[in-house]
Amino acid sequence: MSQSISMLNNGLLRHIMDHSREAILVVDMQQMVLVDANQLACLMLAYTRSDLIGLPLANIECSLQDVFFWEALRADSQADGRAIAESEWISSHGVSFPVEKRVSTFADQGSEFFVIHAEDITHRRELVEGQVHLVAQLQSSLDATAEGILSIDLNGNVVNINQRFTRMWQLNDELLAARDEALMFAHLKNASQDADSFFASLEKIQHDPNLETEDLIALKDGRYFICVSKPEFMRDRRVGRVFSVRDITQMKEAECSLVAARDAAEKASKEKSRMLEALLVSESRLRRLVNSSLIGIMQGNLNGRLTEANDVLLQLAGVQRLEFEQSGMSWLDRTSEESHAAHHNAMTEIRLYGQAKPFEGELIREDGVSIPVMIGLAQLEGSLEEWVGFVLDLTEQRKADRIKSEFISVVSHELRTPLTSIRGALGLLESGVAGELTAKTMQLIKVAHRNCQRLGILVNDILDMEKLASGKMVINIERFDLVAVTRQAMEANASYAQALNVRYRITDHPENAWAMGDNVRVMQVFANLLSNAAKFSPTGAEVQIRISDISGIYKIEVEDHGQGIPIAFRDQVFKKFAQADGTNTRQQGGTGLGLNITKTFVEKMGGEIGFETEEGKGSIFWFTLLACAHRRHDR
Repeated sequence: MSQSISMLNNGLLRHIMDHSREAILVVDMQQMVLVDANQLACLMLAYTRSDLIGLPLANIECSLQDVFFWEALRADSQADGRAIAESEWISSHGVSFPVEKRVSTFADQGSEFFVIHAEDITHRRELVEGQVHLVAQLQSSLDATAEGILSIDLNGNVVNINQRFTRMWQLNDELLAARDEALMFAHLKNASQDADSFFASLEKIQHDPNLETEDLIALKDGRYFICVSKPEFMRDRRVGRVFSVRDITQMKEAECSLVAARDAAEKASKEKSRMLEALLVSESRLRRLVNSSLIGIMQGNLNGRLTEANDVLLQLAGVQRLEFEQSGMSWLDRTSEESHAAHHNAMTEIRLYGQAKPFEGELIREDGVSIPVMIGLAQLEGSLEEWVGFVLDLTEQRKADRIKSEFISVVSHELRTPLTSIRGALGLLESGVAGELTAKTMQLIKVAHRNCQRLGILVNDILDMEKLASGKMVINIERFDLVAVTRQAMEANASYAQALNVRYRITDHPENAWAMGDNVRVMQVFANLLSNAAKFSPTGAEVQIRISDISGIYKIEVEDHGQGIPIAFRDQVFKKFAQADGTNTRQQGGTGLGLNITKTFVEKMGGEIGFETEEGKGSIFWFTLLACAHRRHDR
């Protein structure tokens, strides 16, 4: 009877474990090896239960923090053998994923065990990242709006405030840090010339929280604001109030000007000369308003001939107002040939949609200097043959981009030297130069060495990208033996492939293949293509390399037998920081820069690059190099 109950208990325990909604692992506390696992854990890690039993826990944990977690759990008597932490596990396929593990201890017949309940939190992290991205987008949208926004909760605390509101009311850091409604409105009242009506509206809001208000506020410095307030709701529950402030100073001035013009027109009805004078004054004011803009404004026809231009645009083009009024100006003559295609495309969009997307181009000054500009075009209302354009000078922005690029270059160079020293020292420790190390110490050394190598690759990729972007990358085109360089690349990357249980094999090549290019950069091209092929190949697979001679051009192909490239990602393959699956590639050390750098190298050597892929069967990445004539002594 007791034996039947024992069998029932064992079967019940196995049933509970295998039908649990969480992955469960049982670990020997002393040896830190797996002694049991449920079905969900086997599926999550892509192991059979028999393969997992006896496997060291360190083989599936790839986070450095796990080493300290287990030591702290053993040492902390207050924890009562229970702890919750996030970790990163790696499956038998080499795919890493984040998990949340809840650990408890269990003792049986003198042995102690850790029981791990784990949950894959990949989706949870994606949701959190999406929410953070959404919040950033909302804040960016608030900062980009033309109105000042202030949001206050029911307790009188400032929940949100955009940069325009801060600038409009000239708020200091103390007010922003306090985020107090009373202090904020006291500052607004002090800045207002006559705030009685506005604060009367605030008193009404206290009696009727659902009331919407709109007030005109005159400031002491001569500006005029329109302030609109509305209650803020979340799921039909009022959570606060939003104040939207718009600067209507120019509108107010224009209104005053229109009033004056109206009075003048009424008087001019008795005298035509006075009416003409009023119209001339109005035109002058409008021109001054256009010329006071910080952006170049123009009006032209379908042939590209400008009929109107403000002072900012004429200054950018280096043309005097008198010269423009006498001779006019052709917009196409003032832009580079590379900009003409974008202009013609914009004209097509205008005819179809009434406006065109902004595009970048180059404006040629009178003295021949090229100025980078952003151009926006739209159809002139009421006309089918005329358009208006806005031209923004990007010179300062390009300077800022260059400063940023130089800063990245300096930081990357400063990082590479200490990284090289650290990587070398860790490599010596790992090879045993400092003597035999404990298993725990050796594990820490290996984790640190591996992450140092990954960081070194990232720094080198960033340096290469900066050199390519700034034109500082030197490409030495010379004659070299393509077959020999291919074999060198296979040897140089063999250790990486062996770590993934993948091998390289050259299956077809000419007897002699002398090509033109930079053999150092060709080695980098091979390194990126071979490592990518190994990374996405199944365990035990073979990556094949072929060299073909096609009418004076050598075509090099690197073929893997992985899952292929998803259709949605194929257009992004050669772009910067492009990765089809960030979770899978990050743990292999991918930066998303390798293929972009590879494409640039190949094209600078006069070749082409591309790929052929089929989902579920694999991919072939190929590139070409120019062939050169054979010499008598070539072997």
